[in-house]
Amino acid sequence: MLKLDEKDLLVLDQLRENAKLTTNQIAKRTAIPITTVHNRIKRMEQAGVITNYSIKLDHKKLGKCITAFILIKVVYRLPDGTRIEQTRLARELKAKDEVESVSIVAGESDIVITVRVKDVEHLNEFIVSHLRKIDGVDTTSTMIVLEEIG
Repeated sequence: MLKLDEKDLLVLDQLRENAKLTTNQIAKRTAIPITTVHNRIKRMEQAGVITNYSIKLDHKKLGKCITAFILIKVVYRLPDGTRIEQTRLARELKAKDEVESVSIVAGESDIVITVRVKDVEHLNEFIVSHLRKIDGVDTTSTMIVLEEIG
C-alpha cells in the first residue's frame, strides 16, 4: 500500500476538483514544483491510487432530469429452485441504460442502484416494466433525489 503524504493529498485534491488540469496548473495551485507533481501523479497511477480520469456530466442538459436511488432486496432462490448469484444480478442491472451505478451493500437491502431518467413517468416505466421483472429482484424501494450537492 502506497503511503501518501501532504503533497500527494494536495495533488489529489486538485485532480478531484478538475481532472483536466495540467501538471503545470497543479504545480502553480499547490506551490509544488512541476517535476514533483508529475512524478507523484505517475507514482500514484502506477500504485493504483489513481485508476481513472473522468468527467462530470450535466445530466439535465442530457435530458435526464430525475436521479433516484433504488434499494433492491434479492431473492436468492426462485420458486423453481434456481439460485440467483448477487454479483451476476448486479452486472445485469449495470447493463441497463438507465443505471448509472450499482453497489452491493450490507443491511436491509442487498443492492443499491443509481438511475438517471428523463422524468417520473420514465422512472415508473423502468421500475415496473423492467426492474421488477428481472429474476432475483424481490422488492424495491425508491428514493428520488431532490438536490445534488457538489
